[in-house]
Amino acid sequence: MNEPILVVDVGSWALSAAVAQADQLHPVREPATGALRWPGGATLTGRDQLLIGTQAEHARDEHPRQYVDGVRRAIDANAPIWLGDRLVTGAELLGTALDAIVQEARRLYGPIPRLVMSAPATYRTHDPRRETLIAAAGLAGYPDAELLIDASAAVLDPMTMLEVPEGGYVLVCDLGATWTATLAQVQHAQPVPLSQESAGHGRDLDVLLVADLRAALSEWVEPAFAAGGDTGVRAGLHALDVVRRLKHRLADVPEVTGEVEQGVPPYRMDRRLLDQVTEPAARWLIASCRAVVARAGIHPGDVTAVLLVGGGARLPGLGQVLHNGLGRPVTRPADPELSVLRGAAAWVRSHRSRAVPADPPSWRVEPLSWTIPGGRGRMVRWLVKEGEAYGRDALLAQVRTADDRVFDLSSGRGEGVLLEQRVAVGDVVVSGAVAAHARLEPAGVERFQLAKRHHLRVAGDWLLMPDRRTLVECSGDGEYVKVRAIASGALVTELRPGRAGRGGHAQVALGPGQQLALVTWDADGRFAVWDVLSGRVMASFADVHKPDLVLLNESEWRLLATGEGAAHVGRYRRDVATVWDLATGARLDRIVGEDLGKRFTGYTETSRADAFASEAESPDGRLRAAALDGTVSVRDLETEAEVFRADLSPARQVSTAFCHEGRHLLARGTDDDGAWVDVWEVLQPA
Repeated sequence: MNEPILVVDVGSWALSAAVAQADQLHPVREPATGALRWPGGATLTGRDQLLIGTQAEHARDEHPRQYVDGVRRAIDANAPIWLGDRLVTGAELLGTALDAIVQEARRLYGPIPRLVMSAPATYRTHDPRRETLIAAAGLAGYPDAELLIDASAAVLDPMTMLEVPEGGYVLVCDLGATWTATLAQVQHAQPVPLSQESAGHGRDLDVLLVADLRAALSEWVEPAFAAGGDTGVRAGLHALDVVRRLKHRLADVPEVTGEVEQGVPPYRMDRRLLDQVTEPAARWLIASCRAVVARAGIHPGDVTAVLLVGGGARLPGLGQVLHNGLGRPVTRPADPELSVLRGAAAWVRSHRSRAVPADPPSWRVEPLSWTIPGGRGRMVRWLVKEGEAYGRDALLAQVRTADDRVFDLSSGRGEGVLLEQRVAVGDVVVSGAVAAHARLEPAGVERFQLAKRHHLRVAGDWLLMPDRRTLVECSGDGEYVKVRAIASGALVTELRPGRAGRGGHAQVALGPGQQLALVTWDADGRFAVWDVLSGRVMASFADVHKPDLVLLNESEWRLLATGEGAAHVGRYRRDVATVWDLATGARLDRIVGEDLGKRFTGYTETSRADAFASEAESPDGRLRAAALDGTVSVRDLETEAEVFRADLSPARQVSTAFCHEGRHLLARGTDDDGAWVDVWEVLQPA
């Protein structure tokens, strides 16, 4: 499914949007300024018209008491707000903003059938504020809009460069008008929020800075504040503009000045002042991070990283304060205020398919039932009326799960006529329960199909474990070893020996008891053997000769290191080979001669435990894959028909394998840029 999807991050003070299509992300810029972020304010004009974005900012001086600085304010408060003499709901405010963004997106990129919005981590499942977000999307023409928690999206932002293993934890500090600390855990390759705390420190910080501005320039600005009415409100809004603009500039310079208005001396702000007003909020943030970690029953050392996003992430020195207070590495991506948008777009691209095919009927009556993610959902709408015919893989209905994801319920491989809708719009659809009845046409026989799922690359090599359950990625210099799940490509575990263990050369091997190990060595002959899963050093030793060839014997768990011309025999220099016990690091033998590497059987430069081969048969015996001349082909052994072929040129040394369940086909090869692995999902006939 390559249809375009509109992604919108609904922030406290601003909105940002982009259209995701295939592997491209197209920004939807604010039309008046060309900025990536749309101002989040709204102004109600005298003609009872709601303006948003730059138009609202321009109109607020004329109607300052009919202006709100964020369309999400009413949704956060879960109550309508007064703009002048009119009460306005959160759905109306956000719906107007979304409508403007949708119109601009359609003008630039044409029709867009789907919408995905961010939702604050404080909006838990069944929170009525989530319903308000969906209602606002409905006003903009998207009743089937999906919601993604902002903290989850931030972890998925590719600009963070985070590698979080399956089951790992990340602390997400989203610092906008509201500061939120969220603990997320990676479950099935997706970050899931576990607990969070929030407070309005972003707004409080601005209020403190405005108070300093008023004190510093009281002779000039205080009369406007004291005047009250529209004049006083207007003065407060202008002061907020000044301090918000200046505080972010302090990330690059120690002191800044800004003009308040004509005839008023410039206002000066420095890092000392900013650090002073930020210090209470920083202490709260550290305490909240510790609290959400403790509630999860883990220790701070279990957290992979602390992620800073939102406009407040630019505050100078905050990252170092968090590092000192939590003892964990702190990451701040480029343009942190766009992190949630980028992550939501990445989530959209990795979750393109929303089709849930109908379960094959197991009894004579032809019911339609679906396996709903999460077990149940609420019917959004039927797309096929009673009595209408439908084809194979036709979309019959849409269902919304508890986490506000929307899935398309498809007919699967069958075609027929929908006779009865058993679940009304708004009612609950339960996995396995009959939701409709249909008269089905007989299904034809279909061959196997393969769908590309991943392309993984490394400047080193890949190993498929003998049980064919996981992939091992090893950098050529021993900087890291990563174990990845085949189905998702997600990181399962990782070993980084660090400078002490990284010597410039490395080989992955399988030791006694199928123990995954990394052997590293440097040019001077210093060796180390690492247990990849536990991260500990199992043995270390040093050769007196500089190795020019290193071979491993996995069955005997030994290492052979040869040094060319390293020994004198009379007037001649001869090669030296030393055999080491990898379990203990003890030297077992030392031999002088020539072509020593060829004398030892069972010793290789790469692991013999690798499950990749030139040919492979699926575990059920129905398919055979073969790698030849830069291509991989798959044949159906029952019909002898070729069901799949992939041209991988200019690849070299291509090999292939099936995973342990036979659900995925893998191909490994090398080219001028390194080694890669392609993964396809095997879609079997019904």
